[in-house]
Amino acid sequence: MRSWLILGASGHARSLASVIRGRGDRIAAVGDRALPTGSTAPEAFRNPDGTLPAVFDDDARALDFALRESLSVTIAVGANAVRARIAAALAADQRFTGLTDALVAGSATVDATAVLGPLAQVCEHAHIGPLATVGQAVIVNTGAIVEHDCQVGPAAHLAPGSVLLGAASVGEGVFVGSGARVLPGIGVGDHAILGAGAVAARHLDGMATYVGVPARRLNPTKGPAH
Repeated sequence: MRSWLILGASGHARSLASVIRGRGDRIAAVGDRALPTGSTAPEAFRNPDGTLPAVFDDDARALDFALRESLSVTIAVGANAVRARIAAALAADQRFTGLTDALVAGSATVDATAVLGPLAQVCEHAHIGPLATVGQAVIVNTGAIVEHDCQVGPAAHLAPGSVLLGAASVGEGVFVGSGARVLPGIGVGDHAILGAGAVAARHLDGMATYVGVPARRLNPTKGPAH
């Protein structure tokens, strides 16, 4: 059984708490600015044995606690750019070696030849196919599918029910909306947004938003803030 620090306490954090409990693991601490240090953790983070995790309102204090207690760390922040910054800081700190392995739900399937980067999250009923590569701090959300030979760049987010078909690729910080699809061999550039239900049938440039079937470009994004 592993014990975890969850950085964040919003909706995605509650989903990851469910993943951790479903694995038979324990939530030892939660870090979020909205929760005063030492306060009682929300019920969504209660462990099966009835215990509640420690609470910290500062990431640095939460991470110090994780080091002292040898806790595994997961970043429950939906904003790709914020998650990427936290992940980069942890990757640069050798003290966290061995504490940033991917979090994989018990109901998810990950092929033995797939590669998961540190701090990746594979949520309930998601699938990672043969020879797929999922980068650092990627969220593969509930029921998302990453088929064989796909490449998922760091800090991307594949929303619930999204699908990357064989040998598709998405770049750094890409957001693929719920139910969206990237067709076989198609690439999506860094920090692009593919809207819910959209279908990428041709290469999509980065730093732009795409919607529809087939996906069409809207306005360029201002930067990797999503």
